[in-house]
Amino acid sequence: MRKVLVAFAVALVAVPAASAAKPAPPAASTWASGVVVSYTETQRDGAGNVVAQIHRDGIPAGQLVGNAVTAGSATPSVADTASVLRRLNGRRSCCSSSGSDTVDFTLTKYTVLGFVAWRFHQVDHWCWSYPSITCLSIGSGFYDVDGQQNVNYDNHGSGWYYTWSGSGTGGHYAERQGSISNCVFHWGCISTSYPLVKIWLNGNGAWAGDGSGN
Repeated sequence: MRKVLVAFAVALVAVPAASAAKPAPPAASTWASGVVVSYTETQRDGAGNVVAQIHRDGIPAGQLVGNAVTAGSATPSVADTASVLRRLNGRRSCCSSSGSDTVDFTLTKYTVLGFVAWRFHQVDHWCWSYPSITCLSIGSGFYDVDGQQNVNYDNHGSGWYYTWSGSGTGGHYAERQGSISNCVFHWGCISTSYPLVKIWLNGNGAWAGDGSGN
């Protein structure tokens, strides 16, 4: 009888331990269903008046958008890319002897349920007097961040001018990267994404960009 009671007591101790075991955390794929690219561009003339605003979304990640010359060149004219941009992107003519432009290039990650997990964007504003870029500002960051996402950083990157159309400041390249983790209560962080945006600018208003993220 004593052996039976001891065995029963051990069983009672074992049951709570087994029932307290934690279930497996949600699959990382729940939060890694894909990244979609969009951009909003605001074009201004030399006097600062808005001449056009263009928005596109649903662009696959990793696809180059725009038609800026992405390396040194001595041959482009003020308007040599305008017709190509109109045909490929539905944009108004990009190019002029002077003006300013702002491009907000955004990566959006959705959950498998269709909710926004986060958005990461790089915003480039530049002015030009052909063929040179005469003013430049660049920013980046996350927004529309889901409550289970934790931003690690949002402004790592680099940039430099390159020669375009004979000007040492006729072209500019910038890239910005962020890091954000999906952190589940009681479990910690189960996945981390690293969105990356790259943008090229030219001293006639042309630009090109692409973005990707795991």
